[in-house]
Amino acid sequence: FIWFENYKKAFTDEVFGASIVNTLLFAFVVTTIQTLLGFVLAFAMQKERKLSGLFRTLALLPLFTPPVAVAMIWRLIYDPNSGFLNFYMRQFGIFEKSVAFLGDSNLAFPAIMFADIWQWTPFCFLLCLAALQSLPRDPYEAAAVDGASAWQVFRRLTLPMVAPQVLVVFLFRFLIALKVFDLVYMLTFGGPGNSTQVASFYIYRVGFKQFNLGYAGALSILVLILISVLATALTKGRDFLLKKLE
Repeated sequence: FIWFENYKKAFTDEVFGASIVNTLLFAFVVTTIQTLLGFVLAFAMQKERKLSGLFRTLALLPLFTPPVAVAMIWRLIYDPNSGFLNFYMRQFGIFEKSVAFLGDSNLAFPAIMFADIWQWTPFCFLLCLAALQSLPRDPYEAAAVDGASAWQVFRRLTLPMVAPQVLVVFLFRFLIALKVFDLVYMLTFGGPGNSTQVASFYIYRVGFKQFNLGYAGALSILVLILISVLATALTKGRDFLLKKLE
C-alpha cells in the first residue's frame, strides 16, 4: 500500500500529460468537424425524400464496420508503397515521392483524425437529419406567407429550433471521442515517438504492457474525473448557449 504515490507520479508524468492534451485535441477537432459536416449534409438532404432512404442506408455503412476493420482499411490507404492515396497524390503531382503518413510525427495524428471523421460523420449526419425532420412545419408556413428569405428562415427559425439537438449531438460525440483507442492501436501504436499517444492507449500500455496495474488504475481514475468535469462544464455551457439563443 503506497497511499497516493501513484497520483503524485501522474502529475509529474510528462507522457501522461501529453496524452491528455492529445486526447482533448483529438476529441475537440474531430467532434467539431463531424458535427459541422453532419449538420451541413443533413440540412442539404432534409427536403430530399426520394433518395433520403438510400443516403441514410449508405451513411450507416461506416458505423456498421468494426473499428478494427476501419483501421485496417485506412492503414492500407495510407501505405507509402501500395496505398492509393500516395498513388493519386503522385499522379496529380501533389507529391514527388511517397509519404509515410503514419510514420511522420506531423502527419500521423491528422491521419488518425481523418479516419475517425470518415467513420463518425455519418453518426452526426443521421442525428442532425432526425432533428431537422422533427421540426414543426407551422413556423415555416408562416414565414413563407410573410415573404421571409431563405437566410432569414434559417437564421430565425431553423438554427434556434435545432440548436439544442445539435449541441446534444456535439456533447455525445465529444464524450465518445475521448475514449479513442482502436484507431491509435491499429494505425500507429502511439507513435512515432509519443506524437499520437492518447490517454486510453497510454493507460493500456502502462497496465498491460508494463504490468504496472496500480499506476494504470490511478490514471484511469484521473481520466474519469477529467471526463466528468468536462461533461459537467459542457452541459452548463450548452444551457448557457441555449439561453442566449432564446
